Amino acid sequence: MTGSRNSEFNGVGRCFSGAGCHDMAVLWANMQGGDTIEAEFTLGKEPLLILVDDRRGLVTEPRAIRELHETIADNFIRFEVNNRVVPYREVQRFQQNEPKFDKMTTREIGEKLGADQVLYIGVDRFILYSEPGAPIFKGLFTLRVKVLSTDRKADVRLWPRDKNGKLVETNTPPTPTDGDKTASDVASVLGIKAGQRVAGLFYKHKEFDD
Repeated sequence: MTGSRNSEFNGVGRCFSGAGCHDMAVLWANMQGGDTIEAEFTLGKEPLLILVDDRRGLVTEPRAIRELHETIADNFIRFEVNNRVVPYREVQRFQQNEPKFDKMTTREIGEKLGADQVLYIGVDRFILYSEPGAPIFKGLFTLRVKVLSTDRKADVRLWPRDKNGKLVETNTPPTPTDGDKTASDVASVLGIKAGQRVAGLFYKHKEFDD
């Protein structure tokens, strides 16, 4: 667990800074009532790269990406999906030190980082405010999710059938900007909630309740 997490989860209450916030996030994601949802795809147990692709620079608060990655990894360990996720710091280091990173394919990046599969997460939309200049936070995080193999073959997509990927979207309720919440706090909540939803695609869980 890294960093200070100041988040709020509907139905659970307020989660203040500390490593316990991620434990609360994991429990919140799986204690809701409602129908049980089956996993949409079964990941392998081999090394897995979680690659968040924001090459268009849509995410204005990097904390959202870190929380997204770490929430998925934490849930994968807790629910025995995969405990061999490439650490986030290794992904960052490779991206910073590899001059050809932006020209590499997802398969090549996964192979370079020693992964057998890649959980590819493309950022589609990232919004923190209800509208430009408005004094209201209203977050939106929209992602496209795919699973790819790092085998050297023509078609490496394993899931889903839609080549554009599985659409995952999450949001936060309207919150005044003059309160105790900052843009970074809203980004953190978006990252954690999006991470819960992405992780939930790969194990059985109760339906989410925003």
